[in-house]
Parts: sequence; structure tokens; C-alpha cells
Amino acid sequence: MKPTGWFQIGWSAEIAPGATKAMKYFGEDMVAFRTEDGKLVVMDAHCKHLGAHLAYGGKVKGDCIACPYHGWEWNSQGANIHVPYQDKPTGAKLRTRHIIERHGIIFMWHDPAGGAPREGWELPDLFTGVPQVPAREEDFYPCYPHAVVDKPGERIHPQMVVENAPDTTHFHFTHGTPECPELLWFDTSDGSWRSEMGFKSPKTKEVALSLYTLAPCISLSFTIFNGQSVKYRLILTATPVDEETSDFRVNYFFPRDPASPDVMPESLRAFARQTVELFEEDARMWRHQIFVQRPVFAKQDIAGYTAMRKWSERFYEAAEGPTPMRAVEAL
Repeated sequence: MKPTGWFQIGWSAEIAPGATKAMKYFGEDMVAFRTEDGKLVVMDAHCKHLGAHLAYGGKVKGDCIACPYHGWEWNSQGANIHVPYQDKPTGAKLRTRHIIERHGIIFMWHDPAGGAPREGWELPDLFTGVPQVPAREEDFYPCYPHAVVDKPGERIHPQMVVENAPDTTHFHFTHGTPECPELLWFDTSDGSWRSEMGFKSPKTKEVALSLYTLAPCISLSFTIFNGQSVKYRLILTATPVDEETSDFRVNYFFPRDPASPDVMPESLRAFARQTVELFEEDARMWRHQIFVQRPVFAKQDIAGYTAMRKWSERFYEAAEGPTPMRAVEAL
């Protein structure tokens, strides 16, 4: 439950300038706060003086958060810069996290060893990251707050997010599509998982709807539905909270309606509300599913699933615990 990569920890609009929020991910208590000039900061939650949680009663002052217990101030770099009742600060530091805000979503880098984001592990852009179907973000409605699914505290491993990428047959049996798509290609040469599934027209037998997937790590799946009448994008995320649970979120981006470019129409909001059931169709499987280390594959599964499992190994760097291709007994 401690893979390396980028993870969603919330939405930007949840934290206004001067606001704070308590968070817990990877078994660690954190405080998020936005400075008065708009910078988002995420750091260790507990003041190093006597352990107060900075999110509960802490006040934002400029680019600092002041402890509610004794007023010690910690700046956006995590440094103690002010103790109200002595001449000099202590020099103590709280660990800060590497944050990217993109598409109205807050992403946090996690490395079990505490390292910084690495070259070659960049967070992709939903609108420019898939060269086959480039788009402009301004042509889509923001996902938050009307087109998101929020499922905190699920007893589901984040690996389940990417296990769907090569899985063509579940569309029919789990989601009820008339036909199963075909996995047209997949590629992991740049460090990410990239693939295309094609839903063929029953009449023409030609691909009528393509589903492109870009997964930069096991916790994120960027998906583009591209057909003549279906053109929307989503980001599915899973972020471990502790050794047993993860927060799952789905973020939908719908093309703007020229008749209502500034306000998402109720028809799209209604569709977005129905996407909760789409998530549940998968989650009802995931909540009771075990991870099969050496699956018995159908012939059409072998190439995609084997590539997926091999690719996902790179994100499990912690010394302890099993990985998708290696059982714990072998460690």
C-alpha cells in the first residue's frame, strides 16, 4: 500500500486562501493549507513543539500556519520561523510534500524513501498527453464540483485501477455493453501505460468508439472516450490512506455546450450523477476480490495482462510486502 508515483489528495476548490484541511495518506497525518496569496502547502500535521495537529484550529498568517496550541508559526517550506514568546525561532522543520494542481485536482508525489519527483515520472496532462486525440482544456467544463465521484475509505488496493486497462471482456459482463471491445494496442516504452480499446459497430465492423488509456502510475488512469457522438474524458484515482484502505475518486470532463458555455447543463449534471453507479459496478467486484498472483488466463488476456503486471512492478519500491509479480513468501 506504499507505491511510488502521483496521487490525488483532493480538489483545488476545496481549500480557499487562508483555509486548512486535515489529511491522512500512506499512514501519515498531514495538514493542507493555502497561503493568503494562493499557494497550496501540504506538510506534516503535528507541531514539533508539543504535537498539536495544525489543521484543527491552526490559523493561516501570510505564507505560514500558526499552531493553535502555542502560536508557533511554520512557513510554506516547513520551517519554524516564529515563536511568540522568544526572540528567535527554533530552526525545526516539518516535512513538506511535492504538490501539483492541475485540472482543478490536487496531486501529491509519494516516494516511500522520501525522495523528490523524478525525471521520467512526470504527471501527464489529460488534454495534451494522448497525441492521438489532443484537445484544449478550456473547451471542457471543470470536473469539480458537479462531475466527480468521491469514495473515501474503500478497502480496495489501488492496483485495481490499472488492472482494468487491458481488460476488454468485463465491459460486457460487468457494465452490460452489447459487445466487448478489442485491445488494439498497448505500449509501456516511455514508462507509462498507454493503450487503445476499440468498440466496433455491429453493422460496419469498424471501430466506432475508441477508449484511450494513459496511466502514469498504478494510482492514476487518464481515460478518453472518443467517438462520433461520445467525447469525454476522465481521471480515475486511488490513494492509499493506510495499510487497508484507499480513497477513490473519478473526475469527469465533458465538452462545453455552446448554448451554455459557462454553466454545466442539468442534462450533463444528471449524467454525472449516474456515473456513481458506473463506479459501483466495478467496486462491487473490487471490494470482495482477491489478488491472484498467477492467474489462469484466457488466450486473449495473456499479452495485455502480462505486460500490465510487469509494468506495474516499477512502482513497488518498498522493501516489504508482495508485488504484482512476486509473492510475499519469495521476499
